[in-house]
Order: sequence, then C-alpha cells, then structure tokens
Amino acid sequence: MAEQTDSRSYLPLFIDLNDRKVIIFGGGSVGLRKAYLFSEYAHTMVVSADFVSELRDLASSSSVDLVSMDLLSVSDEKLEELVMGAFLVIPATNMVELNDRIAEFARRAGALVNRVDMADDVVIPSVIKRGGLTIGISTLGSSPAVSKYTRRKIETFITPQYGDMIKLQDQVRTLLKGKVAEQKTRKAILWEILEDRSVWEALEISYEKGYNIAYGIVQEHISKKG
Repeated sequence: MAEQTDSRSYLPLFIDLNDRKVIIFGGGSVGLRKAYLFSEYAHTMVVSADFVSELRDLASSSSVDLVSMDLLSVSDEKLEELVMGAFLVIPATNMVELNDRIAEFARRAGALVNRVDMADDVVIPSVIKRGGLTIGISTLGSSPAVSKYTRRKIETFITPQYGDMIKLQDQVRTLLKGKVAEQKTRKAILWEILEDRSVWEALEISYEKGYNIAYGIVQEHISKKG
C-alpha cells in the first residue's frame, strides 16, 4: 500500500530509547526486522500467535520478549493492557484491519505508532552506524528502494575510520582545551587534523597511529605559538 505523507511534516530526530518499551505486533519477517533493530536500543516485545524461527533465536540471545497470543481473538481489555506503558507500538501483521485496531489502542495509551503499511507518527529510516556517527536515510515510504540504494552508496565512502575520527577529535578537543586558550585556534587545529590525509590513512592501520599523527599536529602548533 502506498504511504500517504502529504498531510504530515516529519522532522528527523534522535531519541533515547533506553528504558523505554517498544511493542511489535506480528511474528513474521517484518516483525523480525523490526525486532533486530529495536532490540539494540529498547526493551522490545513481540506479540503474535506464531514466530519465525529467527525471532525465537533472537529472543534467546537478546532483550526481546515473545508473547504468544492470537491477535484475531484478543479482547479489547487485553490489547489495552499490552500497549499500556509503551513508548512505541509497531503493528506489523499482514492484516490492515488488525493493524488499524492495534494503532487505535496504542494512541489511546499515549504511545507513538510506526505502521509498516503506511506513514504514521514515526517513520523508521535506514541506519548507518560508524562508531559515534549515525546516519538515518528515509524517503518517508515513497521509495524503499531509493532508501536502500542511497544507504549502499553512502556506505562506500563513510568507512569505519569515521568512527575513529570522531573519537580522535573528541580526545584532541579535550587536550586542546588545556593547552590552547583561543577557541578559534582550537577549531582551526581540529579542522586541520580532520582534513589531513595522513591521519585518515593512519587510522586505517590503527587508532594509535592516527592519534599519534594528530598529536604531532597539535604539538607543532603549540611549539609555533611558544
């Protein structure tokens, strides 16, 4: 089903899901994909009459709880009880009417809704992680293929060294605060390190080698100033 986004205005956000509850309804391949994603960030529950074997494996090795339940016959009271206290509810069954019902009870409970068959409160992007760098990519459901294509393109040049560079920049910035008083000068040094090809090449070998070259740049500036 095509997603309708004309009346919505989405702002990309990064949200702390620690200690929050995410409930996924549906134990098939879509539910599995959602569980893989959210189990890294939140207490995740999957509700379904049946579960693919990969979901059972995931539940045995992570913070995913499986609740076996026939969603076609579940009472309003039980459904209300399930979604109570949830931060995000994901109706991921293969039945539109059932997804509608789950979404309605989720909203009554004050939870955000991520529909897999249309745009709703929350749209989950494709995610690229490189250490401290996180990139989210979304077409808001208009073209999942373009999202995937874009992610693959970005992954070819956003290498694992980006995560190391973030760590290095953070450490050097802390070092500079104790050695260089002028913020403008600190910023210039950090940019010089960021644009230095030899630092990036050294990071491909090891973090220590990259840091040593960056530290040498810092010392050179401090020596000149002295």
